[in-house]
Amino acid sequence: MLMTEENTKPKNYVSLAEKIAKANKDIGAIAKDGNNNYQRYSFQSEAAIKAAVQRVISDNKFSIIPNFKVIDKEQQKTQKGGINNFVYVQGTFTITDGIETLIGAMPGAGSDTGEKAVQKACTSAQKYFYKQLFNITDKDEDPDTQDSNPNGGYVGRTNGTAKKPNSQSPKLHTEKQLLEYEITDEKGPVKLVQVVAEAVAGNQDSAATLQKLTGKNKEIYAEIYHRKLYKNWLGSPAKVGK
Repeated sequence: MLMTEENTKPKNYVSLAEKIAKANKDIGAIAKDGNNNYQRYSFQSEAAIKAAVQRVISDNKFSIIPNFKVIDKEQQKTQKGGINNFVYVQGTFTITDGIETLIGAMPGAGSDTGEKAVQKACTSAQKYFYKQLFNITDKDEDPDTQDSNPNGGYVGRTNGTAKKPNSQSPKLHTEKQLLEYEITDEKGPVKLVQVVAEAVAGNQDSAATLQKLTGKNKEIYAEIYHRKLYKNWLGSPAKVGK
């Protein structure tokens, strides 16, 4: 939601909306410049997006001032017995050229086994606010146009109540069996719990892999998801939410 304010306008004034539209046109596509080798996906880095945004807002003479409020937090045990911190924030962004003002909002979430969960949540909110405001895409298909859960509905908490995978009642296995269960994708053998965790984190390749599962592989996937074992993987030393 955007709210507006304005002061007395000088002659030949270019409206803030026009400046944003011009910046939107100027920014262009931003290539995926970062790679998460552990979770096997590429992403547009915070640095690349901020650099592009800073250039176009400077050229078009307006600024964006962020403010963040923590709205929820929780802790979960990792597979190795450690603690993973989850933080959820609401970001408020004031867009102004000194004459007109627009105020927008974007939620964000971040997790970390150390003390960086708040920073990651704020980064997430700011990054996706910029992507929405300036219609930032990359040079490939945009993974944010697809469901993180290939069977329908987002599985991340930041998008509300998740829909569960469509499946019959899964057969029961031990937690160890589920965590050790492997499938083979185009890159070779990989633990299925890792693929589920990657899809939860927004990896479009992993989401596509899950969508193709059949038979026993699909049943194991459903059980891993229903028992939320992917959270053990999300809580591992790998950094999620880049």
